[in-house]
Amino acid sequence: MMIKFVKELIFKSIRLKKDFIDFLTLLNFRDKGVHDSQGIINASLRTVCKDGIKNRVYSGMLLLFSISLFLLMIGAAGVYILFRFPMGLSVFYAGSLIVLCLAFYRVLLLPLLSLLRRDNIALLIEQKYPSLNDRLISSIQLSADKSQKKISGYSEQLISMLIDDTAKQLRQLDLSHVISKRFFRLSCTVLISSVFIFSVICASKPSYIKKNIPFLLSYLRNGKVIGDAGLVVSPGPVIGDIAVSYRFPLYSGLQPKTVYNTSGDIRALKGSEVRMSAISDRSLLSAAMIFNNSTKIPFEVENGHTIKGVLSLLESGTYIFETTDSHGRTVQDVTSHTIQVDPDYFPEVTINVPAKDLTVHEKDTVELRYTAKDDFGINEISLVFEQGDEKNTKVLASFAKKQLQYNGAFIWSLSELTLQPDDRITYHIEVKDNDAISGPKVSRSATYCLEIYSSRKKHIELVQLQEALLQELIHMLSDDLVKRIDDEKCTVKEYLIMAQDSIQERGERIVNLFTDILVGMQDDVRANYSVFYSLENLKNKFRNVTEKKRAAIRQSVINAGESTIPVSLLHDLQKSQDEEVVEVEDCIIFLNDLIRKQKMEEVMDTGKNLVRSRDNMEKLLEKLREGEDAKLNEKVLSELKRIEETIRQMMEKLMQMAQGEHMDEFLNADALKRIEQNDIMKEMAEMKDAFNKGDLDAALQAARRFLSALQGMMDQLESSAQNFTDSTYNKMLEDTNQLLDKISELENKEKNLTDNTDALKRDIQKRLSEATEEIFQSFFKKQKERVSAIKRDVNEVKDILSGNKLLQEYLQVNHELKRMSEEREMMTDRFRELLEGEEWDADHEKFDKVTETAKKNAELNRAINKDPLQRDFLSVSRDIPQAEESLSHLEEMLNAREVRDSLDLAKELSGKLNQWNSRMKHTLGQKTDAPKGEITQKDRVVPERVDDAARQNQQIIQDLEIMMRTLEDQQLASMTQEEQDTLQKYAKEQKDLQEETDDLREMAGKLSQKNPFMDENADDQLNLAAKSMEGAGKKMEKNDVQGALIDERESLYRLAEAKKGTEMAKDRIAKGMMGSGMPMPMPVPFRGQRGEGQFDASTEKVEIPSEEAYKVPKEFREDILNALKEGLPEKYKDLNKDYYQRLVD
Repeated sequence: MMIKFVKELIFKSIRLKKDFIDFLTLLNFRDKGVHDSQGIINASLRTVCKDGIKNRVYSGMLLLFSISLFLLMIGAAGVYILFRFPMGLSVFYAGSLIVLCLAFYRVLLLPLLSLLRRDNIALLIEQKYPSLNDRLISSIQLSADKSQKKISGYSEQLISMLIDDTAKQLRQLDLSHVISKRFFRLSCTVLISSVFIFSVICASKPSYIKKNIPFLLSYLRNGKVIGDAGLVVSPGPVIGDIAVSYRFPLYSGLQPKTVYNTSGDIRALKGSEVRMSAISDRSLLSAAMIFNNSTKIPFEVENGHTIKGVLSLLESGTYIFETTDSHGRTVQDVTSHTIQVDPDYFPEVTINVPAKDLTVHEKDTVELRYTAKDDFGINEISLVFEQGDEKNTKVLASFAKKQLQYNGAFIWSLSELTLQPDDRITYHIEVKDNDAISGPKVSRSATYCLEIYSSRKKHIELVQLQEALLQELIHMLSDDLVKRIDDEKCTVKEYLIMAQDSIQERGERIVNLFTDILVGMQDDVRANYSVFYSLENLKNKFRNVTEKKRAAIRQSVINAGESTIPVSLLHDLQKSQDEEVVEVEDCIIFLNDLIRKQKMEEVMDTGKNLVRSRDNMEKLLEKLREGEDAKLNEKVLSELKRIEETIRQMMEKLMQMAQGEHMDEFLNADALKRIEQNDIMKEMAEMKDAFNKGDLDAALQAARRFLSALQGMMDQLESSAQNFTDSTYNKMLEDTNQLLDKISELENKEKNLTDNTDALKRDIQKRLSEATEEIFQSFFKKQKERVSAIKRDVNEVKDILSGNKLLQEYLQVNHELKRMSEEREMMTDRFRELLEGEEWDADHEKFDKVTETAKKNAELNRAINKDPLQRDFLSVSRDIPQAEESLSHLEEMLNAREVRDSLDLAKELSGKLNQWNSRMKHTLGQKTDAPKGEITQKDRVVPERVDDAARQNQQIIQDLEIMMRTLEDQQLASMTQEEQDTLQKYAKEQKDLQEETDDLREMAGKLSQKNPFMDENADDQLNLAAKSMEGAGKKMEKNDVQGALIDERESLYRLAEAKKGTEMAKDRIAKGMMGSGMPMPMPVPFRGQRGEGQFDASTEKVEIPSEEAYKVPKEFREDILNALKEGLPEKYKDLNKDYYQRLVD
């Protein structure tokens, strides 16, 4: 038996030796350049073998490392338990070594030994690729027998063919997938898991890596434990029944509490005092707490088993109990406990209102609303603001008692801060909590800014916009408009369009700049309304001329079609561009003068500051004369420094203007030199030197000379500025005055001619009325009777309709709905203005009432629309007030015996009556088959009365037309030859005045083009006056005195309007010469401003006049009747009709 075992062992050893040698031969085989079949098989075996070795070695090492890490964790976790048993650690180490050896043998050694034989490698390949059908292992075995010449029964040729076929198949296979990676991935997963578990344990229990593992490894290295001298690791006492009592910091307001039967873990607010008690299962001599393995806190031992101690919580960490038993053995408890200190969080504060940056006035008040909170209590809330380099703090609220949250408000009066325009204040709110342990923690809100509104800054920004506009206009003139349209290149449509596109884009930018400037001027308190008006005129003229050219080019391109644009058409387009060039030049000239003037005003504003400083200096010097005072000396020197800085600013601005502008007419280099050579700076230096030396008399004398020189400089600047303004605007003012004088002269001539015509008319009427008095009296009496009959018909219709309940209810509800809607809209607009963009919740009760009224109005409207006759009645009831007004006018004209005006009014009334009549007849015609009783007798009366009124009015019209023709014939027949000659003379005079008016119109047109302060109103009014004069002249030639007189009065009105427009232009020029500060007619209020009372209404007491306080003078009533007799000008008839329509609607 033993001999057989020895033989087998020897045989296996020999076989292992051969396999190892064959393995080394295979690994050392180099397949480079080998192309025979046997070489391919060997190379394939080598590849798989190397992959298998690497895979198994890496996987085995990872698995062995993972097992070692698990054993280390198990040993470290149970190290103290193992110490309780004799040879516990030795047994653990021996068992761990056996486990590692078995794992090494099973996981690493056996698999590697299996790779020593080629047969095993071939089996791996064939397992992966069954298509080989054992050819690979057969080839390996037969080739081995062939090399050892042990082949019997096989043909060598067949063996070679088998090997070749096997090699051919191996070439087509991917041998990198033969060795499975599953075991390697499993090893990696086990390793990652073990490392993760180990990391979690070490992170949660730092003592594990700081103490347990070194403790375990020290025994392995030295055969004994590490620790302090005298420390013996042996089973210690069991500590349990731990009770913890908490006394929290006084500022927290928390009540003390005690927790029994705890795990020993402690958690409380920082600064809390903790009293602990625990019970040991063994008798103890002493006890202590070890905090963070460094700090030892002694505990008291009562009755041998109860331990008690006190500690203050200042930081988080861990602790263990250390006890000394009755045998003197000191043992540290293996159980670690945690101490967690809860922080006192920072307080929070938020500004709720305004919560944004604001622009305010220096005297405004700003309401701040804020919210502050803290987890244990707020101590103090403060407003912190910075003004320049100075930081200020204002306590808003402080609390002696516990206050967890506070919502506060503060009205901040800025008038206390002595602010100036352009100043900026940054502010935030700070809150302190009541933490008495770590010190009060401070939090702050978001920081916001208050910017003090500066009218000067706003005005400067607008001047800069004007400069940008001027530059755009200059570029347009010099870069764009120099490209002529009548160039031959522009005959090609594409070239013309491309060349004009850039000009149009620049034109749009210029219009937008104009708009931005005009919008900005509405908020600019320094803006001059005359300048605003002139800029608006410039914008309109520029836009009109550019639009005219653009439209002409567009139409030319469309008309050209596919062909080129004719040169003759290009010449016409060039004329439009020439007009644009003239307009741009006028804009440039005016803007340049305007900008220079405003810059000069800025210099003079700086001079006003200089005057204020001079006045302050005089007051200080007056005090110094009364008695010397060191503080006054400091104030004088400070004021001198301010004056010096102001002069420096003025000189810089003047130098910039002199260098950058053509300022010969105001301030040239010589003038600047004279100012610089003035004695101001010299006297100031002497004055400062005398003050510094303490020579008060010399200082006062130098101060007098200095103030005198300063006044001289200011006088020179003011004189130069006035001369500059006068030179800029005098020519425009002179031309406007000349036009105004000529209009006034023409107005007087036209008035004299009108008076003469009126006198001639009265003479003719007087003579004619004497001859036809009886006829007139009976004629007008008859017409008045007809008017009275019409009135009766209308009144009867009105009475019947007033009794129509459905109709009256609808009119009342409709009127109420309109009133409520208007009130609601008005109140909404007012509140929106008052709240300036803030949300406003409407009165829901009133809203519901409006909704209810609207529903009722809709229901009544549907009820009326069901009956066409009711719809007609509704229309008549709405038109009756206007008809009554027309009847009253007609009656007045008949009383005045004005045939023509009476005829016009009768025709106007006829249109309304005929409309009523035709509609009602149509409606009744549709109701002929209606059931009896559907139309009441009263309802049938209304169409009858309307028909009678229409018939009566038509008879009035027929009679008036006959009378009109008769009067015209009689008037012509009654005119003497002398009167006809006079009228023809007046016609010639009227023609001369018309030609003079045309000349003035042309003069006004040219002036409005060059003078932006003047609009085209005077030009238009003069044109209308000329047309009226032309009409008057033609009627005079036809001996129509009445018609001529109406046209003459119309021309007088137009001349008065032209004169008024010219006077307004003159006034705007004069105000433009005055400088800035002329307000807009309806200025836009600055945000933050309020009026005296609600909705900015004045609260001043107003005296209401009594009924007798005003009576219309008799002359005024007579003038009205005379005007009615003369009739309305043609242009006012439609306006008059619209006015009455709106009254009844």
